[in-house]
Amino acid sequence: MQPTYVRFGPAPVDKPEVAPKAKSNSKDTASVAKHGGDDDSNSGGHKQKGKDKNKGKDDKGRHNGDDDATKSRKKPEDSPKTSSSSATDTVSVTATSTAAPTSPPTGDDKGKGKGKGKGKGKDGGGRHNGDDDATKSRTKLEDSTKTRSSAPTKTSSDDSGKGKGKGKGGGKGRHDGGDDAAKSQAKAEDSKTNSKKSSKKGSKDDSKSKPSKKSFITHQSGKTFDADSTKGGGKNGPGYNPSFDVPKLNKGYIQAIPPKASTINNKFSSRVKPRPQLNTEKVRPLSSSSSSSFLKRDESKNILSLRAAAPFNSAAIDRKKWSVTCDSVHEGDDCKNAIDGNGDTMWHTQWEGSEPAPPHSITVDMKKSYNVNGISMLPRQDGSQNGYIAQHQVFLSKDGKTWGSPVAYGNWYNDWTVKYANFDTQPARFVRLVALTEANGNPWTSIAELNVFQANDYVPPQASQGAWGPTINFPIIPVAGTVDPNTGKVLVWSSWARDTMSGGPGGLTLTSTWDPATGQVAERQVTETNHDMFCPGISIDGNGQLVVTGGNNAERTSLFDPVKQAWVSGPNMQVARGYQSSATTSTGKVFTIGGSWSGGESFKNGEVYDPKKKTWTLLNKADVQKMLTNDAQGLFRSDNHAWLFGWKSGTSGTVFQAGPSKNMNWYYTEKKNGDAKTAGQRASDRGVAPDAMCGNAIMFDAVKGKILTHGGTPNYQDSDATTDAHIITVGNPGTNASVAYASEGLFFPRVFHSSVVLPNGNVFITGGQKYAVPFEDSTPQLQPEMYYPDKDGFELMKPNNIVRTYHSIALLLPDGRVFNGGGGLCGGCDTNHFDAQLYTPPYLYDSKGKLATRPKITSVSVSTIKVGGTVTVQTGGAIVQASLVRYGTATHTVNSDQRRIPLTLANAGKNSYSFQVPSDPGVALPGYWMLFVMDKNGVPSVASTIKVTGS
Repeated sequence: MQPTYVRFGPAPVDKPEVAPKAKSNSKDTASVAKHGGDDDSNSGGHKQKGKDKNKGKDDKGRHNGDDDATKSRKKPEDSPKTSSSSATDTVSVTATSTAAPTSPPTGDDKGKGKGKGKGKGKDGGGRHNGDDDATKSRTKLEDSTKTRSSAPTKTSSDDSGKGKGKGKGGGKGRHDGGDDAAKSQAKAEDSKTNSKKSSKKGSKDDSKSKPSKKSFITHQSGKTFDADSTKGGGKNGPGYNPSFDVPKLNKGYIQAIPPKASTINNKFSSRVKPRPQLNTEKVRPLSSSSSSSFLKRDESKNILSLRAAAPFNSAAIDRKKWSVTCDSVHEGDDCKNAIDGNGDTMWHTQWEGSEPAPPHSITVDMKKSYNVNGISMLPRQDGSQNGYIAQHQVFLSKDGKTWGSPVAYGNWYNDWTVKYANFDTQPARFVRLVALTEANGNPWTSIAELNVFQANDYVPPQASQGAWGPTINFPIIPVAGTVDPNTGKVLVWSSWARDTMSGGPGGLTLTSTWDPATGQVAERQVTETNHDMFCPGISIDGNGQLVVTGGNNAERTSLFDPVKQAWVSGPNMQVARGYQSSATTSTGKVFTIGGSWSGGESFKNGEVYDPKKKTWTLLNKADVQKMLTNDAQGLFRSDNHAWLFGWKSGTSGTVFQAGPSKNMNWYYTEKKNGDAKTAGQRASDRGVAPDAMCGNAIMFDAVKGKILTHGGTPNYQDSDATTDAHIITVGNPGTNASVAYASEGLFFPRVFHSSVVLPNGNVFITGGQKYAVPFEDSTPQLQPEMYYPDKDGFELMKPNNIVRTYHSIALLLPDGRVFNGGGGLCGGCDTNHFDAQLYTPPYLYDSKGKLATRPKITSVSVSTIKVGGTVTVQTGGAIVQASLVRYGTATHTVNSDQRRIPLTLANAGKNSYSFQVPSDPGVALPGYWMLFVMDKNGVPSVASTIKVTGS
C-alpha cells in the first residue's frame, strides 16, 4: 500500500534560483589547443589580448578562445530567501574584553567569458570550447567530458590570466603568445625587518612599509621562494622555482599559487582546469546605483579575494557615513583607516612604548540598522605579517550596548588574503570584531580594510524550524570530519593545502579541531602517516580508532587513536583506492570496496582490515561489479561512495549495500575470499528508482533495520538531482530488503547534501544542489528538511544562508546540535568555504521559542559495555525516552558510521533507569556511542559516551 503522504508546515514557495549553465556546444571535440595570448595587467585583474595560430596534430591542450575576464565569474542570483536564527541571551562586552564563545544550549543555563576558437588536429586528448558562450557553458573541475582524456592539463603563470584572445590551435604544445611576466607583476613588499619596532611598519619614521630589492614568500606548504623570481623574463629569471607560479599583482598584492604538477599517481590532474590567478571583485555599495561607485583596485585597493566564499546573496554596505572606534591605536594608524577604502593604510594597535596585549577590538557604527550576514577583513598589505588576526569573534548589536554571544568565531589562516566571517542574517547597527590572538603570537592587531555585508533577504526566526549559528571559522576547508569521542572536539581535515586538493606533494594532510567547550579552533599538519587524506574512506573500527584509507595517497591507511590523541600509520591496502566507502562490521573490522577515482580504474573488489592483526585481506569474491552505477563517466565514477552498513547476524561480518546504484547487495567479509549476493533493487510501488549518486543513506532505527535514502543523481555530475526518498527495511542477511517510498519524497531535489539522524529518530537533511556541478555553488538548496519516521512526513526547517554543496559535511554533536560545514577546496575559486555552522533543532526550544530546560544525565553505571549487557543511568529528573547514536564520520555525502538504536527503558529507582544493549554486534556495532535521554517534551540531554564491545 502506498505510504500516507504527510507534509508539515507550509508547502515550499517557488523561488527564483540560479539556472544551471547549459553544456558546451563545442563544434570540434577532437582537438584542443591552449592559447595564452599577450598578458596585459590591469586594475580589474588580468586580461589577455592577442592572436596566435599553432597548427598541428595530436593536440592535447585547451583553447579558451575569446575570454573576457570581467565576465568570467557568474554569481548566484535570485537565490532562495533566507532568515535569521533566534535571538540569544545577551551579555555585555566591552572594547577590551570578550564574551565566551557560544556554549551548547542547556536551557537552565540561559568561469568564463564569451569565446570563439578553432582547434585543428587529430586525436586530441583535451577539450575544445569552440563557440562557447560562458553564460551557458559549465566548467568542470574533476572531469571535463563524459569521454575523459588521460592527458593531464598543465598550468602556467605565463598562461593563467583570463581575458580576451582569439586563436587557432592544433599543436601538441602550448603557445604563450609572447607573455611578458613583468607586465603582470607588481613590486613585492619587504616582510623582513631589522628590529621588533621597525618590523611593525618597516620604518619608525614612515607610515608605509618600503619595498625591498628582494622579497621572499613563504607558501602555505611551508616552502620559501623568491617573490621576484620571475622578474626579467619569467622562467628565465634568476632563482626561478619551477614548482611555483607567482603572479604578482599591482600595488604589492601578491598571491602565491600552489605547485602545478601533481606527484600523486591518479587522474585528478587531467580533470582539473588550470588554476586561475587571484582575481578581484568590485564592490557596489547598496546605497548607490552609479557605476562610478564601484570600488576598483586602483582607486581603493579594497580587494575581495575569490579564494574564499563571500557572504551569499548580499553586497557590501557603503561605509561613507560610518564611525569607528578601537581599543588601542598607534599614532598614524587610526581606526578610520580600516574603513577608508585604501588597502595601503591600516589600523594598528599601539606598538611603541606600551604594547597592550590582546584581545583587541574594532567597533563600527553604521548609523542605521541593516540585515547583516557577514564581514570581510583584509589584513595589512605592506608585506609584514605583524598584527595578522588568528583567533577572533564577531558580535552584532542593535544599540551598541547589548552584544550577546558571537555570531561567528574561530581561527583565520595566516596569510595576506581577505578573510570572511559569514553568518546567519540578523538586523544590526553595530558590528564588533574582536582579535583574541595574533597569528605569530605577538601582542598587536592590524587591519587594512573592514567591510560589512547586507543580505538581500531576511525572514524573522521561528523556533519551530530550528536556528542556525554561530559560524565557526577554520584555517582549512572542512571536507572530512568526525567527532572525537574522548574529548568531544570536532576533528576536520582537507588535503595538503588549505584551499586545494590537487597538485600536492603527497604525504601530508592539514587538519583542524574545534572545541565546543572553549570555542578554540586549532590547526595541525599531519605528516606522521605519510598520507594525503583527501577523498578517503572513513570508519571507526571496533576498537574505537579512526581508520582513514586511500584518497590522494591511494594505497595508504592512517589511524587516529582518540585515547592517545595520536596519528599512526596503518598497513597499506591491497588495492589503491580513492572515493571508496568503508563500513565497520559486526566483528569490528573495516570493509571497503570500489574507489576508481584514485589509484587507477579497475574492478576494485572488496577487502577487509583487521585492527587486531593490522592487516588488509583482499576479498576477490566481494564483487564490485554488482554495485556499479550506470554513470556517464564510466568506472571512474560508477564505484564511488557506496552506501554500506555493517549488519547482523552475530560475527558473520555481513555488510549491506543500499546504493547509490539501484541494485542492492550483501557482502560477506568473513568467508574466505569473501562473497556477494543480491539483495534486490531499490524499487517501490512507484517502480525501480534510478541510480542516486551523491545522495544520502542513513540508518535511523538499527533495531528494525530501517534506512532512509534520499536525493542523488543518475550521474555524478551534470545531472538533475531527484526528490526520491525511500525507506529500506533490512532483514536477515541473504534476503531481499523491502523498499517503500518515503512520504511523497523530498520537498526539494538534492545532490551533494548531508543528513544526520537525531536522538529522537528524526532525520535532518541539509544543503545540496538542484543540478550536480562539483565545485560550484549554483542552484543551491538553502532550506533544510526534517523527516519524521513516526508520521512518514517531511517538514521544512529554517533556511540557511551559507551554501553547502560539493565537499560539505554534517555531523551530530553530543549536545544534540548539528555541525554543518565545508564546501569547495578548488584552489582559486569563489566557492571555498572555510567555515561551519551549528544548527539547533526545534527540540531544543520550548513552546515559547526559548531554549528549553534540558534533562541531565548525572551518572552512567559503565563506560564500556558488551553487546547484550545492561546499563543503568541516573538522571536529574523524569525521562521517557533514550537512544544510542553511534559517533559519525563524514566526507563526500557518506557517513556509514552513524546509526541509531532506540532503547527500551526499565525503572530502576527514583530518576534511575536501565536498558539492555542489543545482543547482536551487527546491530550494536562495536565502537563509541552517544547515550541520550529525553523528557516528556522530547528535549534531549547532552550525551554521555559509552563504548560497546563485541561478544
